[in-house]
Amino acid sequence: MSFEAYKQGVEALNNKDNENWLSLITCWIKKVAGYNIYIFQVVVDNESMLEEYYDSIASAIAIEFQTKLELVIERWNIYLIFECQNRITEELKEKIEQDKYSSRKMVWDSLNEYDLGNEEYLENRLLYLHIDVSNRIPKEKIPLLDQIKSIDLDLFYAIRDIDQNVDQKVAIYLGGNSNGQKD
Repeated sequence: MSFEAYKQGVEALNNKDNENWLSLITCWIKKVAGYNIYIFQVVVDNESMLEEYYDSIASAIAIEFQTKLELVIERWNIYLIFECQNRITEELKEKIEQDKYSSRKMVWDSLNEYDLGNEEYLENRLLYLHIDVSNRIPKEKIPLLDQIKSIDLDLFYAIRDIDQNVDQKVAIYLGGNSNGQKD
């Protein structure tokens, strides 16, 4: 794993005001050349718990952790990931994820028990882009006329007519008629 547990992240938040939710948080660090990325992973039981705690967690990270970082790049590379096994409404997700204060926030819901709080799942979902190309047909195997049709329908109609020469086809494509005259 390229993540490491970072106990100092959670310890920075340890005070009486935060004791209700402190046990929900795990902090990870990813070391990148010259700086660190910090990931705070919060596992909540349900939507009401998320709604109750997200603002105070984000504020505590900003005030008690983020302000102590020396490098600007580190201050702007903090992720706050909320995970829940249950479904979270789109309205609450959007509210949290659009909140630009202090950190980048994400809400991942409907997770199975294995993925919930799992370091490997967190790292893969956050840092790696998986694109399934197994069902894609390479462009060179798609007939040229079909490629043109998908890009420019007017050009497709202009060149598909086999009864006209190239000059007539170009004229039609450019907005004229088959005699090369404007309509």
